[in-house]
Amino acid sequence: MSRRPRIPAVAAAAAIGLSLFLVWDHTREDALSADEPVHILSGYLAVFASNAIVNIEHPPLMKVLAGAALAALPLPPPPGRAPLGEGFTRWGHDFLFGGAVSPDAIAAAARAPFLLLLATLLGLVYFAARSRYGDVPALCAVGLLAFDPNLVAHAGVVHTDVGAALFFLASVLAWDRARRNPTAPALALAAATLGLALATKFSTVYLAPILLLQTLISGRRGGEALQKTGADVARLALVGLGAVAVVFLVYWAVTRRMDRGEQRRVIAEMVGMRGAPDLSRRIEAVASVSPPLGHYLGGLASVARQNAVGGGVNFLLGRISTTGFPHYFAVAFLAKSTLAFLVAAGLALWGARRLRPPGDSGRAAGDDARLFLLPVGVLFLASINASYNIGIRHLLPVYPFLALAAAGALARVIEGGVSGRRAAAAALALGLPVLSLAELLRIHPHELSYFNPAVGGPENGRRILSDSNVDWGLDLRRLARELARRGEAQPTVVYFGGDDVPHRLGVADFSAEPRPRGGIVAFSAFHLAVGPEYYAYHGAHRVAAALAALRAEVSRQKPLGRVGHSLYLFSLRPEEPGGKAQR
Repeated sequence: MSRRPRIPAVAAAAAIGLSLFLVWDHTREDALSADEPVHILSGYLAVFASNAIVNIEHPPLMKVLAGAALAALPLPPPPGRAPLGEGFTRWGHDFLFGGAVSPDAIAAAARAPFLLLLATLLGLVYFAARSRYGDVPALCAVGLLAFDPNLVAHAGVVHTDVGAALFFLASVLAWDRARRNPTAPALALAAATLGLALATKFSTVYLAPILLLQTLISGRRGGEALQKTGADVARLALVGLGAVAVVFLVYWAVTRRMDRGEQRRVIAEMVGMRGAPDLSRRIEAVASVSPPLGHYLGGLASVARQNAVGGGVNFLLGRISTTGFPHYFAVAFLAKSTLAFLVAAGLALWGARRLRPPGDSGRAAGDDARLFLLPVGVLFLASINASYNIGIRHLLPVYPFLALAAAGALARVIEGGVSGRRAAAAALALGLPVLSLAELLRIHPHELSYFNPAVGGPENGRRILSDSNVDWGLDLRRLARELARRGEAQPTVVYFGGDDVPHRLGVADFSAEPRPRGGIVAFSAFHLAVGPEYYAYHGAHRVAAALAALRAEVSRQKPLGRVGHSLYLFSLRPEEPGGKAQR
């Protein structure tokens, strides 16, 4: 093999390596995000106690990865019976912050497998694009993803979103391969991949209509006989049955020691108390016969009921809602995607609509639309009805599909025979990842708070979106260093996240002691946007009133500074006659 063909592969490996390094680098100083404690603790119980009673609204696979990664640490054994309610809160706090192993060591170990997930996703995109389009478009696809701030941010936390992005794409590619060449190994791989997807995140149930539509459209586009399309649908049903078996095995492994009475009570709480008592009783009946199947159905139903009754306090463009905004995820995609990725998304759509000449190129454009853009359309349509508007992370699965569709559009221009267009397309394919890398390096290590320059960057971003788009609690450790630098020993801290303010700073969080103290308040961007409304929604009206008064006070002044883009510092000292705050 000559050296020249190795250059694209080396460049792709370098892009993947740099992406993984940037994830590792920001997580070294990241505190625990708002959702990580429950995911880590649930995973530890699932792995070491075979008990997934906690956090049933998320399937167990990603939590199991995090829990298994803790095996190398000298942690105490899990309790014989999983604590629930306040008992779980106390046990979890002691486990994370009161033991011999530091919370930072626990977080680092639990997060480590998610680097592997990102590497697998990037490798899958590169090889899928290379096999279809060649080296240059493949470099474009993998570079766009490797240097995407949203992926780099969320690959550093224990959650389901990067895993969902991986298995959405893997399931579509595996089924497409099995449909084209329906051998037993290909069908088995498709079933296993789909099963792992379903055990990763409940939104992957949309793979069922996606794969069915792709199968029906493929038969129509290819002029295949009705009999052939029927055979493909039958094979897809067989793949679905195999996927159900995989889900059953995953759930069986983590429900073997679960108390059956507690399982039924949790299902009743998560489903019945959210307005569906009849559905809850039916799922409880299933759980009494098959605990693994009942647990999956209970978790899926709990997510559906949460969406039906409202997912909490949502923020968009200065407005607050408990029922969600139909256009939320469209705005989030436009604001949180890099400029390079927005160009790539435009290329993908243009390629599907414009490149329809007769012959192989036209068929390739149609295949890309079916394979890569149909899932994007389904996920965006599904998001319109979501009442749980808390982050672009729920749409991470669309990014790999759009990157591949853009690579296809560029490949068809490069191969189209017009020299000027070929050169422009090749330059764009190589230039877009470079532009994305520039945007990524500019925001690092605060990738979670990224907003593109077209909407004013992260400083304006908190006026557009909130929650995990801006502030998930990752900057608490950085806040401790900044306050130490300023010599502030008794700050007021209004924090949103999963870490522990007393452990990091030696003072109580405002939610525990809702009164100002000291000379500086560190105010979470989330609480600046929706703090009083958030606490009022959850019934903490005293905290909500005190927080509203404090927010009104600090809103009259400019911040003294900020930590990342998630924590803003304001003065609580009276001003001197000259206008300076007293120290």
